[in-house]
Amino acid sequence: MKMKMNPNLHLNRSKRMVEYDYSRPGRYYITQCTQNRAYLFGDVVNKEMYLSVCGRIVKQELLKLPEYHCRIVLHEWVIMPDHIHAIIELGDYGFNNGVAVTAGQFHEIDLPKFPTREQYRLSRRNMLIPKIMGKFKMQTSKQINIARNTAGRKNWQTDYDDRIIRNDAEYQRIVEYIRNNPGAW
Repeated sequence: MKMKMNPNLHLNRSKRMVEYDYSRPGRYYITQCTQNRAYLFGDVVNKEMYLSVCGRIVKQELLKLPEYHCRIVLHEWVIMPDHIHAIIELGDYGFNNGVAVTAGQFHEIDLPKFPTREQYRLSRRNMLIPKIMGKFKMQTSKQINIARNTAGRKNWQTDYDDRIIRNDAEYQRIVEYIRNNPGAW
């Protein structure tokens, strides 16, 4: 017998803003943690982050994000022992960052208003930010598992935190937070 999800008991609800189109142009502040907050990516020593082999894999793939789609611009980012922070900007529809390797790799769709949350949840998988994060986690996990000889191991938490950056003052506060993160560790 299949048990129904009870939101008071089951805490794996999405952290996404309900009915927001995560393909819209704008700046997004993303935080993605490792599975079980494992320290995979290196160590902070004297307020400076030193990357491990796994951390270098994450850095290499993070820098490739603009290659995933022509609307992606990577702003400030940091890799910490058990998580990453990044600001990802999606340019206007029709924007071309000049570095995307496959223009049609992620197909965008026009998102109508959905009558139910379930229909919205299912459509969210086709939005650009979730696709970016899905590919990033898949690519890094594949390489990390090869490096660690841990085939099939889950390296990232299922969900990530995001914040839609609404103005320049908020953007500057987040940039400073990212830059100061190793020093505050």
